[in-house]
Amino acid sequence: MLTATPGRSAALSGTALLCLLALAACGEGVDHPEATAPAAAPGTCDESKPGGAGAWKPVLTEFRAYLEESGPVGVKDHVKDAQLRDCPGGDREANVLTDYDPHLDAPNVDADTKERADRVAHAFTEWRDRKSHDEGWVYVVNGAVETVTKRAW
Repeated sequence: MLTATPGRSAALSGTALLCLLALAACGEGVDHPEATAPAAAPGTCDESKPGGAGAWKPVLTEFRAYLEESGPVGVKDHVKDAQLRDCPGGDREANVLTDYDPHLDAPNVDADTKERADRVAHAFTEWRDRKSHDEGWVYVVNGAVETVTKRAW
């Protein structure tokens, strides 16, 4: 059986302390941008990540065709534009422009406007789920590109 002597305990403690200090010093002077960069807000493409966000792609024709076929009644005519882009990490982000906030009051829109915008967001998420089974965030925006509502899919 081994027993630790006072001299041996001190040597082991000193060695452990030196190892810990050496490990801590490994990171000094090394820039770790992933550790210091602020995280992206939920539902946004983090353009600071390698590869950045992809280019916006028009999806208006496809989305309006879905609305015509399967969407809520009366929504299609209020959708003026729809764009989608890929985000780093495999998510997607979409902007759907509607005419539901004509006075550009977002984010302080009335309950009726918010409810109609929520229907558009819900229809968009159903369409993406049926079409692609991908994930992302849709923003229903007004003419000033202010978010009226957003929804994850």
